[in-house]
Amino acid sequence: MHVFVTHARRDLPAITRLRADLESTGHRVWSDGDVLGSRRGWDEVLRHVRDCAAFVFAVSPESVRSPACLAGLRYALALRRPVLAVVVHPVPAGEVPDELAGAVTVDCSRPSPRTAAALRAAVDALPPAHRPAGRLPEEPALPAATITDCEALLDRGALDRRAQAEVLAVLRARLADSGERSDAWRLLVRLRHTELEPGVAEGVEQVLAPGWQPDPREHHEARYWDGQSWTTLVWQGGREFTDRARPPEVPDPPRRPEPPTPTPVVPAVLRPRRAPAPAEPEAPRRGRRVSALVLAGVLVLAAGVTGGVLLNRGFGPDESMANRTARNFVDAVNTHDRGTVTQYVCSRDRTANAHLYGAFFDTADVTLESVDAAGSDPRFTILAARTAGTASVRLSIPLEVENGEWRVCDIGKALSGR
Repeated sequence: MHVFVTHARRDLPAITRLRADLESTGHRVWSDGDVLGSRRGWDEVLRHVRDCAAFVFAVSPESVRSPACLAGLRYALALRRPVLAVVVHPVPAGEVPDELAGAVTVDCSRPSPRTAAALRAAVDALPPAHRPAGRLPEEPALPAATITDCEALLDRGALDRRAQAEVLAVLRARLADSGERSDAWRLLVRLRHTELEPGVAEGVEQVLAPGWQPDPREHHEARYWDGQSWTTLVWQGGREFTDRARPPEVPDPPRRPEPPTPTPVVPAVLRPRRAPAPAEPEAPRRGRRVSALVLAGVLVLAAGVTGGVLLNRGFGPDESMANRTARNFVDAVNTHDRGTVTQYVCSRDRTANAHLYGAFFDTADVTLESVDAAGSDPRFTILAARTAGTASVRLSIPLEVENGEWRVCDIGKALSGR
């Protein structure tokens, strides 16, 4: 006899015993535990329901809430297949589906030789299956896979490529549900640590790339994921800070007025001279010629000075580029990416102060508070919280232009408080 068993994937150990009991008397048993959310897999389930002589519903807290198990049960009833309810884990009476109200029930929640014999006897006593008159009933739609389905498959160990891709697709979709997002993220991390096929592995890494994500603890609006674990950096009310300490009470810096455009100032000694006396007819031409040449030279000099000021203020790396350098530097520190940190450090610090970067930042979570690239002493301010303990310190780190790019420099000054 072909026996179909529908069950929740978390119940697999109990189903293994149930199958062994049925197969020991020659029954051919098929279960839907290998199917997850694919059209092809669902078509296979429906085919086995149509072909079976007995439909067994493994009752448990998970199966009575499983869309796939309930859809299979309703399809079996529409096909007039005899149904047997086998309790593998106790369920309150009020949670048992109405479709099982008239079904024969066997309690196998406490396996023993006696319950095994009762199970075999109940299957053998089921009435024969009847084909429905006329056309077959409409096939149920493909149910959406659940978080529980994904976890059960991961618990089983090695998955083939199809199962891996299906688990990834289900978990990515569940990230949009605030109630399931935390569990979906946890299972994605588990999936990452399995032997993944090419293509699936890249998809997992795209989802788990470093960046801001909704706080899984639901204490803040967002929390920073460094690519491997959740950090203490959080976002709340438009402010980034570490939840190991109170949010920094730093007032917003006042907006600086735009500097006026410099204008050349001609020294008093070069102001136009009084016209020469009429008795000297050639003097005006020579004087005008000399004055024009000197004035032109001074104007060129003044323009050069002014242009130098404008070049330094307007055509070098601007403040937005300084913000970008500071932000990228802080992100690299928080993800412990030494190679990327080095890209944003000035050349002399890479040799003279390399030990300071490693010794300090490997033990701290860093929050960028402000960037001040104007003036003669450009700097950015961070709040650094130790990953062990609750101590935190605010540091002002110098910035410097090197080869036309802003670079982090003189870290020793920041750590010494200068």
